Amino acid sequence: MTQANRYKELAVLTKRVDNLDPAYHAAFYLLSYDPELYETARRFVNVDGIGFSGMKRAARDFDERTRFVVDIAHNLFSYNSPCKATPFEISRLGYPYLELVCNSFYIATGEVKVVLEPGRNGQLGIKLDDNHYQQSKRIQQKIEQLQNAMTADMVQDEATEPER
Repeated sequence: MTQANRYKELAVLTKRVDNLDPAYHAAFYLLSYDPELYETARRFVNVDGIGFSGMKRAARDFDERTRFVVDIAHNLFSYNSPCKATPFEISRLGYPYLELVCNSFYIATGEVKVVLEPGRNGQLGIKLDDNHYQQSKRIQQKIEQLQNAMTADMVQDEATEPER
């Protein structure tokens, strides 16, 4: 089973696949990567949400990196939940966890969407659609260009004003 299949199964357990907010998508993206974590996580996903308290107890014997991933998923899902993973510890997760966590940040904000699509081998795969993020980036660049042009105009106007 691929990560995409595991991700899809977690979403199906909520019985509202087409109506999940970005927090669910970010959590499921993180919880679906590791098959063992997925098996634990699926016991705590239902129509009422994700039972992170039980999941954390069930994941006590997992390695520290996996426990951090669960903690981060919980915090992205419920922003006021305490998170033991500090920025320093996140920076030390290494591949693939660091990449997964960074991607999940963009997913949680809605800047990136998780898209499930068949791969070349026929297996379901995950593609991250960053169109919204790219659009936000282009808008920010246009705003910066406008600010720079306005600043240049103001400097030019000040230089051409006669002294009083």
